[in-house]
Amino acid sequence: MACSARRSAFTLIELLVVLAIVSVLIGMLLPAVQKVRAAAARMHCASNLKQIGLAAHHYAGTHNRLPPGYLGPYPDKDMGLPHTPASAQFVGVLAYLLPYVEQDNTYRLLTRDLPSDYFSTSSVYTPWWKYDSALTAARIRIKLYECPADNPYSNTLQTNMLAHTFRQGGGFELFVYGFPVADGGRDLGRSNYNGVAGYGGQVNIPAVDQYAGLFCNRSSVSLDQLTATDGSSNTLMFGEWLNDYEVGPRQFSAAWIGAGALPTAWGTGGRPGSGWFEFSSKHTGTIQFCMGDGSVRGIRKGIVPGTPAYNNFVWASGWFDGTVIDFEKIEN
Repeated sequence: MACSARRSAFTLIELLVVLAIVSVLIGMLLPAVQKVRAAAARMHCASNLKQIGLAAHHYAGTHNRLPPGYLGPYPDKDMGLPHTPASAQFVGVLAYLLPYVEQDNTYRLLTRDLPSDYFSTSSVYTPWWKYDSALTAARIRIKLYECPADNPYSNTLQTNMLAHTFRQGGGFELFVYGFPVADGGRDLGRSNYNGVAGYGGQVNIPAVDQYAGLFCNRSSVSLDQLTATDGSSNTLMFGEWLNDYEVGPRQFSAAWIGAGALPTAWGTGGRPGSGWFEFSSKHTGTIQFCMGDGSVRGIRKGIVPGTPAYNNFVWASGWFDGTVIDFEKIEN
């Protein structure tokens, strides 16, 4: 008996048609997947901020006041730092919150070699990086302090350990100091979040101090004070900060141990000319902030001085200026 076998197969044209269809489907699917990932990252980031805000409330419940923004120069709290800051602790607000974000072991390690009153707002000691236990603790990675939309460990030049606003020439300036990545900066745990210092922090200039935020150099604000003035739901408490430009290779990041407080004087990131000196994020069009009541709002990018949006942003960053805020002008 004779038999024959016939093998079925795609022709070249059929294969090309199938590949073209698959390519089109992938092209349609990828943007949707990216949007879902971006939305998930934004929700995760909002959860981080909310937990940080609640930790600040728990701290206030224990100590009858919010933690200070950071321990900078004292008693001249608006002193400039043209050289290496060697006369203050410079631990930031996130370090105070460690026991309230399930980081008790990190806090115990941090404080092991420190004087008992090291975290007091009226004590002055050498910076935290001069103590072995603090330096060791500062290298621990704390996921809660990182936004999932960003990779703060990709910086190539410097990891900053403090940001300090000081009086200068009738106004104020922002000073940032850190370790080069090649010289200790690579090992430090990073943060995407920072306290809100208000327009320019507290620099002993009435027009500036009028819009001081909840977290300034050695600040000590109670929730009762906040409630009696501008109100917790109207005041920015924590915000996102890249500590770098939003576009281009990552050069700088912030260390969580020194993440303290940032002014709002220069608006928000995400516009031409914006940079490390502004609150910023990797989210599309928005920067997330935790309010004084623990809720989270998205503030739009690209807010510039001299606009109604800018005025409302600055007013929202102060805790006792008594100004009515139109959040529709700044929310995203």
